[in-house]
Amino acid sequence: MNKAFIDTSAILRMLIQDDDLKAKAVEKLIRNAPENGVVLHVIPITIMEIVWVLEKVYKHPKKSIRELAEAIINTPQLKVDLAGVFLNALKVYEEKNVKFADAVMAFWGMEKGITTTYTYDEVDFKRIEGLSVLKP
Repeated sequence: MNKAFIDTSAILRMLIQDDDLKAKAVEKLIRNAPENGVVLHVIPITIMEIVWVLEKVYKHPKKSIRELAEAIINTPQLKVDLAGVFLNALKVYEEKNVKFADAVMAFWGMEKGITTTYTYDEVDFKRIEGLSVLKP
């Protein structure tokens, strides 16, 4: 099996559907990857960029961003690194209005058994259950 990673720009074309030819090409690439002997990886920064672009550039509401990002994470033909971290982060991003980057940091740390953070950004981190928040 060959390995490749799929970039944010390609995934966004498929999600936004602003260029029909590119969107269909990405859909075909993902759909046919296994039979073509390709494992398509989605690296962590890609998910971070998808959320940022959908929020800041396209002004999508958090509910829509969560649904779109979860659809990518749950696509069986894609190997998404840190999928569990991102699913948990998307949940608190939408439901508790936590900045996505803060949520990712918290859940990535907790996945590694780290349950304490030192921060001056207490508001967001205190909304995350299971995390102890301290000032430096």
